[in-house]
Formats: sequence, structure tokens, C-alpha cells
Amino acid sequence: MNVFTAEHFTRQNPNHYILRIASVFGKAGASGKGGNFVETMIKKAQNNDSIMVVDDMWMSPTYTKDAASVLKGILELQLPYGIYHTTNNGYCSWYQFAEEIFRITKLDPDLKPTKTDPNYGKAKRPLFSALASTKLSHYNLEPRGWKEALRAYLIEKGHI
Repeated sequence: MNVFTAEHFTRQNPNHYILRIASVFGKAGASGKGGNFVETMIKKAQNNDSIMVVDDMWMSPTYTKDAASVLKGILELQLPYGIYHTTNNGYCSWYQFAEEIFRITKLDPDLKPTKTDPNYGKAKRPLFSALASTKLSHYNLEPRGWKEALRAYLIEKGHI
């Protein structure tokens, strides 16, 4: 089966930028999902819900402000065309991300790790989907670490 993606078609033009981001959180949230992971965790903690988060799925949390800043830098510096990973530096499991949210906000919910259900959802997700922004460091555009970005987001939203 031959599957063509938007990325495949974009690569047909030699003058292209492809920016890869993942596990995004930002001020506006995701309208189709009712917010973002950070806001969901905080809401559950404030409601005294028991929270279970997967500890075997690894990703690179990405603050939308930082991704936008990197995009702006790429365009302003007129970097070579190509693919750029624009996630915040570092990676963690979703469970570790939740732990850090609660550590920074000083919330203490009933948080428990769980394993990924291989039958959950229509799209199969890889257990390790972290991205490294190594190419950007050659141009002094290296994004900050995800923990620092998370703290900035929580300040912006008034959670701390």
C-alpha cells in the first residue's frame, strides 16, 4: 500500500520547511480536545479525581510559544530548507510530565502510573516519540528545556 502524507508532498518542492512538533501545550489549548494535557491534569487534581497516566509512552512536551519562536527564528535567519524538530529540549513519559505539573503547582492528587493499552484508539501510537532539536543548535536556536517551558506556561496561565 502506498501512503502519501502531507510531508511527502511538501518535500516535492525543493524550497520547503517541515517543522515537527509534538505533545503541544499552549495558552489557547486544543479546541477539538477541550484544552491540553496540562489543563486536564490540573482540573482533575482540583476536582480530587484519581488520576492514571501512562508511564511507558515517552514524548517531548512542546510549549506553543517556544515552537512559534523557533519558527520565527528559522524564517528570520533564512535557514536552509529542510526538516526541523521544534520541540522543547528533553523528553519524559506522560506520567513524569504529570508529576512535574503537580510538583510545580504544589498540587498533590492521587496520581498513579499505568501502562498503555495497545487496543486504545484508532491510531496506533509509538511508545517512544520524543524528538531532538539537534539541527537547531547549529544556528543558536536551541529551544529551552521542557521543564522550564512548563513553568513559564504555568505562570502565564496563572497556576503559580
